[in-house]
Amino acid sequence: MSSSEGGPPSALRRQQLRALLASSLRSTDTNLLRLSKLLSYPAGVDSTLCTINYTLTFVRTGLQKHLESKLRALALGIAEKASDALLPGDTLIASLPPTPAIVRLTRTTDATKKLEELISDFRIFVRMWGLLDLYIWGRGTYLSPPEDSVVRAITWTQVVVNVLYQFLENGAYLASKGILNTDGWTGEAGAKRQTWWWLWSSRFWAAHVGLDLFRLGYVWHQESKQARDEGEEKEEKLERRKKYQRWWRDLISNAAYAPLTVHWSLEEGCVSDGWVGLCGMVAGGVGLRDKWRQTAA
Repeated sequence: MSSSEGGPPSALRRQQLRALLASSLRSTDTNLLRLSKLLSYPAGVDSTLCTINYTLTFVRTGLQKHLESKLRALALGIAEKASDALLPGDTLIASLPPTPAIVRLTRTTDATKKLEELISDFRIFVRMWGLLDLYIWGRGTYLSPPEDSVVRAITWTQVVVNVLYQFLENGAYLASKGILNTDGWTGEAGAKRQTWWWLWSSRFWAAHVGLDLFRLGYVWHQESKQARDEGEEKEEKLERRKKYQRWWRDLISNAAYAPLTVHWSLEEGCVSDGWVGLCGMVAGGVGLRDKWRQTAA
């Protein structure tokens, strides 16, 4: 009797497990195909690495703070235990091996930082031929300029500042690797020149972000005015909704990048690594989310 009662539930359970396994395999297959598609073109790779890079920055900052708190607690514990045995004016100098937890935390923090630096270096390297993309952008703007005169002026200005940004970044990067090694790029004068190029590269990037925020504000004003003045069909409303989705995506991305561009435009910076990681995660995540959606098409 017990076997007959236990049979059907057991068979049902096996059937449910098989269905769950099949569903998981289909989902995994779909996601792997989408991931392959995402990583098959430069923009998808950059969005993915951008998000990973800034996430590592954010995580590494948290790990460093945790490591510092553990070391501080260890030092305070030693000081408290030794205070009773020391006479006034005595100094304790102790050298103790780190605990296994501190060793693991230190290694994890170092590994995270090295991976973060590797990804950052790779992203700068593959941006070196970004001048070709800027040529395509400028060519397209020349052949099919925006109808609105304000948007047209903003677009041309963005093309110019991006060319300057990319040219300066390329020069600073090659100098940092010792490839540009003429007298002007070596020694103390070369180091100052390299810093100057990095800073002004970031300032032109900041100019691009500022122009894009201005463009978004202008487009919002114009679109809202047009929507009030003209009647809309259902299809037009759907198209306008898609435009607004793109508008919000660009706004969030630029708003997140803005503090970073200002930070790297200043020799001493202005925000902590934690804020750099957080802002970068938002900016990169918005772009990655959009690119991931496109892989479903």
